[in-house]
Amino acid sequence: MEDRKSFLRKYEKGVTSTAWSGTPYDIPHDNREEWEERILSSSELKVILEEELNLGKIPEWAVEIVNRQISTFPACGHYTFPHPLLEVVDAIKNEKCPDFVISCYTADSERKKLMSYYIYCLDGWLKKAPIEIALAELQMRDALGKDWKQILSNIHETLEEPTEEKSLVVRRLIHRLRWWIKTLTWFDDRRDRFQLDVYSGDIRGDEKWGDYGNPPFADPYFTELQLPEIQEMTSLIRDKVPEGEGFAVSTEQNWLCGPKVFRYLERLILRIGNIDKDEKRDLGDSILQCEDTYPNVESYRKWYSSFVNALAKWFKGTDEGNNDFGETTPVKHWLFRMLRFKLQLLEKYGTFGKLTGVQEAGKSGEERI
Repeated sequence: MEDRKSFLRKYEKGVTSTAWSGTPYDIPHDNREEWEERILSSSELKVILEEELNLGKIPEWAVEIVNRQISTFPACGHYTFPHPLLEVVDAIKNEKCPDFVISCYTADSERKKLMSYYIYCLDGWLKKAPIEIALAELQMRDALGKDWKQILSNIHETLEEPTEEKSLVVRRLIHRLRWWIKTLTWFDDRRDRFQLDVYSGDIRGDEKWGDYGNPPFADPYFTELQLPEIQEMTSLIRDKVPEGEGFAVSTEQNWLCGPKVFRYLERLILRIGNIDKDEKRDLGDSILQCEDTYPNVESYRKWYSSFVNALAKWFKGTDEGNNDFGETTPVKHWLFRMLRFKLQLLEKYGTFGKLTGVQEAGKSGEERI
């Protein structure tokens, strides 16, 4: 049997070891002994590494796909799912990584616009603007298929009169949501199109946590948190707001690229409205008319099951007449095996499992594949 140290040495030098961001198999930041045991006990990792070693020199296009697409595959699946997955399949099939990768921290202008409307509604409540005056500005714009008079009324009815505690949480929430609009990138938006009149933090992000497939746009998550204003506001929320720690976390972790961000926002507004109330409002209520923005769970799970079955046939060589995955070559076999294992890990350890059926999904929306 191969010596443990020899195997780990080969593994860490190989490309295979770079594919597992967001899983327990990622390069460890602490407790190396536990990490080594996880690596050594995974039969699938051993097979994937063996395939890599048998290839000899790995083509540059394959290394780029691992580093920019498989390693950074969004743990939530992304709001555009299944596009990030199909993008990896096409890249492997065509032996070429795309110029821009749909991954974490990527969102298009339409999504940003819709979020900006919801932020405007919250900001109007925070500034005690009468509904009819706040509505007047919204009526000058494209309604985006929503009844904003009703949405404004719902938000005001839910939050009621501004109090110090509620206002603190809403202020923090607005800042974070504007931060996502400003820093999430897209094909035509390299952090240079939105919120240019507002300083929200270092938009270059934090290189320590990577670029999620789109260099040089580093992870923006932490840099907003370093602002003195945000640290002070978060401290006040923890100290003054009932269940303040929960609100501090919830107002921070609302990625615009997540499949259910608008439902997350809806639920959070309902929670804020329940602060200091004896009779709590049901968190399942619909107040933002956002059902069309998040997944119909049954549709997503049906599609994913079909995808997994098709990939299994490709591995077995029984998928005659179906060219979805291209020709079988040793390099492509290795890449698809790595992709399959990464998806299995994200189902288990990431929220990706909510889309595919491994985890409880919560409220189902209307968005179908």
